[in-house]
Amino acid sequence: MTAANRRLVTWWAVSSAVYGTSVVWASVRNDAHPLALVAFAITVIPFGLLVALDITTHQLPRVVSYVTLAATLPLLMLYPSGNAPSWSDSQHWSAVHGSALMIAITATIRMVGRRSLGRGDVHFSPALGAVLGWFQPELVLTAWAIIAVLGGVAAALRLRRGFDRSSRMAYGPYMLLGTSIALAAFA
Repeated sequence: MTAANRRLVTWWAVSSAVYGTSVVWASVRNDAHPLALVAFAITVIPFGLLVALDITTHQLPRVVSYVTLAATLPLLMLYPSGNAPSWSDSQHWSAVHGSALMIAITATIRMVGRRSLGRGDVHFSPALGAVLGWFQPELVLTAWAIIAVLGGVAAALRLRRGFDRSSRMAYGPYMLLGTSIALAAFA
């Protein structure tokens, strides 16, 4: 195995473990339905892969993001958090609301921030938002506050090390870490 492949696998394992631990912790605290747990389990490996690819290649393949979203969103809608009595209850749509809010924030930051985020970050955000939204859509705002602080600190450290402002920085890891912290601490 080459050094690049070892690095990819290491980041994949680390990011999957961090996110997986936080989503399991949040699910247990919120008495998630077993099929919602399956939906969360489906996200662990692809989210870890996306972060590993972003760190090693600065790419977030949208096909991985959208296949993961397509596989998990229906399950999250069928088994919402809490006890929703009927489909008219808005809790069935909380994952969709979280997904929409996350993509709106990410796309706005990309447009306003002079492409400070890449297209892959925008494509990664709906799946992250669906997971956060299942617990409560407002958790997306908490996650983005954490993401902004983590990314800002990382950018400042990079500048201090002599990196140019125009150098590329993988933002997917901060998006997943911020999501993981929000799940572990606030869900």
